[in-house]
Amino acid sequence: MARAIAFANNDVAEIIWHYSEKLPGCLGFAVYRKEGTPEGNGGWEALPSWVGFQGQTNPSWKPHQTNEWPIQKFEWKDLSAKRGGSYCYRIVPAFGQPGDLSLDETQAVTTGAITLTPERGVFRTYFNRGILSTQFLAHQIPSGPSGVPDYKVLTNRIDQPGDPLRNALAGEIIEGLELLLKRSSQEGGSCYLALYELNDPELIQLLLQGSNLHLILSNTGPDDRENQPVRQALHERDGIEMIDRFVPGGHIGHNKFCVYVDAGNTPRAVLLGSTNWTDTGLCAQSNNALVAEDSSLAATYLSYWKRLKEDTPADGHAKQGAALRNANALPGAQDVKVDEGLATVWFAPNTPHARSSHPGDNEAVPPDLDQVFELMANAKQAILFLEFMPGRPSVIDKAAEVAQSNPKLFVRGAVTDQKAAAGYATTLQHRVGEEPVVVQDEVVPVAAISSQFAYWQKELLKAGPDAHAIIHDKIVVIDPLSPNCIVVTGSHNHGYRASYNNDENLLIVRGHQALAQAYAVHVMDIYDHYRFRHVMEEQGDKAFSGLDPTDHWQDKYYDPSKPASGDAGVWFPG
Repeated sequence: MARAIAFANNDVAEIIWHYSEKLPGCLGFAVYRKEGTPEGNGGWEALPSWVGFQGQTNPSWKPHQTNEWPIQKFEWKDLSAKRGGSYCYRIVPAFGQPGDLSLDETQAVTTGAITLTPERGVFRTYFNRGILSTQFLAHQIPSGPSGVPDYKVLTNRIDQPGDPLRNALAGEIIEGLELLLKRSSQEGGSCYLALYELNDPELIQLLLQGSNLHLILSNTGPDDRENQPVRQALHERDGIEMIDRFVPGGHIGHNKFCVYVDAGNTPRAVLLGSTNWTDTGLCAQSNNALVAEDSSLAATYLSYWKRLKEDTPADGHAKQGAALRNANALPGAQDVKVDEGLATVWFAPNTPHARSSHPGDNEAVPPDLDQVFELMANAKQAILFLEFMPGRPSVIDKAAEVAQSNPKLFVRGAVTDQKAAAGYATTLQHRVGEEPVVVQDEVVPVAAISSQFAYWQKELLKAGPDAHAIIHDKIVVIDPLSPNCIVVTGSHNHGYRASYNNDENLLIVRGHQALAQAYAVHVMDIYDHYRFRHVMEEQGDKAFSGLDPTDHWQDKYYDPSKPASGDAGVWFPG
């Protein structure tokens, strides 16, 4: 039996296929795309690939077709599909030998149609392409002294509105961040924002041109060096209610949301997610932004905005006091109907006191994470996540705990924090009462190709020596193909410290399959990218140097002792 499915968000299409048995002699798959449905008019075009067989080269990094350089995996991402386009995909096994392949159409499989769009019912989802460790970037940016693309050239380009590289890395996420501000200007409404970092010139200009804006801007550190220039400019601008909110050391005012209130003073929509309003947030980190066109959710965020304002005295030094913490200790909204799903909103800080990231003896789990952990514990098929540096305890520790109790659970995640990935692997390798288990890179840290060999040039990992965030998403997706799917997103870093000390927001959406699949595509895109580089980094001179000219590349997918052999069960249950 052979099957194939495709999913998409606004930016990427993910194609997954499965054959019940190994295909003897198969050297990979040609992947074709057609606009519209499989039954519609129009022809099939082969998707591009950039890596050929061992011994071949591609020094100029020119695309070849997958019927020449096939895909030796059971999934592929279509990064060349046009945003807004509708497509279906056909996967055809390739046989023969390198340079002389033949395709077996009798064993081909075809997906249904998907559309690359941000629209997901009441939601609009936006994801950027802010991964720097790519061969695309390596061929766009001249190398510095070490042979790695020069980060100074990168940073000079990504803060220039309209620059093609900025547009390629940011994708549609700029449109998402600007959506409610532009609506306010067009319709005579108001926007209420709470932001952490603000330095992107395009977004700053939009704020300065606006009216009826109410902005709480936090500090980015003791000296507030990053935000100080724009803070002064916003204070000098008429028509903007500008509130300085300075939190003490060890705390961050980490929100990045915007509430749109119409001319009749009714909250209509809210923007949230992980994206700071900076050039690096747009272009040099992986991020997401979500617009919810729902009055109840918008009103919930507006109430929180007002609590933040009340908690900020005239001198700007935030209290994060009892009134704020007590109000945040309960959901801001619970079981709000959103299309076929239900949404719950949490805000932070939500514990009685600020403290370090490690809980005291017999101390309760922060209420927002308590719900997230419970949902993870009840996962039936899969837990997917992307995290920055959540600290410990966090969702990564919980994922390891759940995976211990249910080894068949499909767990995949990528993190900026190397220690978090190592901690996950260590936990699974020491299951009580069992032999040590093999962890097949279920959770991987960020990595880049660090040497020039075979098909690859050296890559840039992050936007400069002082940069910290690489994966900046804070996403958990549970059982994405189930009617009981769950998405967790927002600004919250998914660790105790965020609940104890930070201004944060966290949205949980249950039972909204279109939303869950959009977020799952993003997670798997980022995970797959960094997993490949992590494996390359670990293997050193034994690293993958090109396609296998034999059919042995399939073995790990059909060997019951290999973790990869069970992956298809998540996407094709039963």
